[in-house]
Amino acid sequence: MHERLKENVLETMETDLIIFDLDGTLIDSSEDIALAANRVLADLGHTKMDSDRVKEGIGWGVKTLLEKMMPGEGAERIEYARMKFLEYYWENTVVNTYLYKGVRETIDYFSLINKKMAVVTNKPIKYTEKILTELALSRYFNLIIGGDSLQNRKPHPEPVEMVISSLKVRKERVVIIGDSPIDCETGKRAGIATIGVEYGFRSRKELEDAGCDIIIKDFLDLKKILS
Repeated sequence: MHERLKENVLETMETDLIIFDLDGTLIDSSEDIALAANRVLADLGHTKMDSDRVKEGIGWGVKTLLEKMMPGEGAERIEYARMKFLEYYWENTVVNTYLYKGVRETIDYFSLINKKMAVVTNKPIKYTEKILTELALSRYFNLIIGGDSLQNRKPHPEPVEMVISSLKVRKERVVIIGDSPIDCETGKRAGIATIGVEYGFRSRKELEDAGCDIIIKDFLDLKKILS
């Protein structure tokens, strides 16, 4: 396995394919997600939450996010809330959402040196494609997999395995990068290297506990690590 850090020197990985998570990794979408979620909470008579509280539920999908925000609600109310959330979020998907520092520069660099790249996220595919298009990132990715693209989603390895198979790359030359233990678990279950980013929606400790191979503070560090 790869070391996280040795005396502040980042170890390098030889890669042909880089798989990225979306929310909390490439983009900060927390304000737009919180806006839609709080409209739903207000509709159903719940107290609104600030974006930091909402962040805690991002990554597992809309249903799980709403269950965390509205504990005790029954399945029918959660499903109603989910549909309203998707409606509100579609109207305001990229209002306050932005790329993290260094993302465009780094992605452009990997494209220039002919790295294959993909996005694997639990966000529904139409929202994923809308965001990547509006932020002018779509053209960089060989494949984009959303949470509803396949039968299974992260942390199940199916989305990652499908990307590897489709792009015909050896597992030992693939890495997944994300801000959540979900991403590290997905990578481990798929048998590939994992890099956690600590600037996203989860803490460094959560990434360490999940056993990420490397943890970085800055997206630009990837240019030093991935050869």
